[in-house]
Amino acid sequence: MLVYFLVRFVIWNFSWWNFAIVNRASQILSWFLRNVLRYRRKVMEENLKNCIPQLSPSELNHTIRQSYLNLSDVLLESIKGLSMSEIRLADRTKIIRAEMVEEYLNRGQSVICVCGHYANWEWAVLSIGYRFKHKAIGIYKKINNRWVEDYIKKLRAKCTMKLLTTHETRFIQDEIPKGKLILLISDQNPSNIRDAIWVKFFGRDTACLHGLEKYATTYQLPVIYMEMKRTSRSNYQMEFAMLCEKPSELAKGELTQLFMSRLEKTIRENPSDWLWSHKRWKHQRQ
Repeated sequence: MLVYFLVRFVIWNFSWWNFAIVNRASQILSWFLRNVLRYRRKVMEENLKNCIPQLSPSELNHTIRQSYLNLSDVLLESIKGLSMSEIRLADRTKIIRAEMVEEYLNRGQSVICVCGHYANWEWAVLSIGYRFKHKAIGIYKKINNRWVEDYIKKLRAKCTMKLLTTHETRFIQDEIPKGKLILLISDQNPSNIRDAIWVKFFGRDTACLHGLEKYATTYQLPVIYMEMKRTSRSNYQMEFAMLCEKPSELAKGELTQLFMSRLEKTIRENPSDWLWSHKRWKHQRQ
């Protein structure tokens, strides 16, 4: 219960902060993570050196500094976002080519929207829920604390997105005939590599979640890539682009490779907005 009340207090407190305060607090937190805790500093350095070896020492240090700032921005903006109204969020997240998704939904055709942990993916979830009211489904990892889980889920549900835990994905099949947008954030490392799909990502063998291909091919759903970019502090742009209209015609692994290649292109344009602190390559291909 103590954790629950602490979480409620933090979210309530953030609801009163303007973004000048949020951004300043993020800079302080970023400095603390980088210089005091040195949070996963070696992981960041190793990932960047292996993936973008052409970075000079000064470019590497700059990317790491900005990566810490991105991490703290996402953390604090996500807390702030839980108390933001639809109008305030819409002012800070511009959506481009939403009609591409609407064309499918309006004729009762479900579609998969896939993205990575790039820029502020938490705001992407809220924005999609508000933009496609009662038409979006998101999958998330359940919080262990029951009180905190119920409270956070209630706040997120204000955007009308239907949230399913990773243990409730079987219910997706009931929603697909209704014409829904299924949001998948699919660049994380799979906990179990037994069903993993292996692709090339930054030239490295990379294990990927199989859910994207499972849903797309089983239910013959078109797949749209959602690219999110930070345009300025606490301001973002989301753009939809067709990734694959008929995934069932692809060989196994091709769809996942298409997604990861497209994500790599996004990351290379601004590397610091991706989570380099993530232990993405801890699994080795046998």
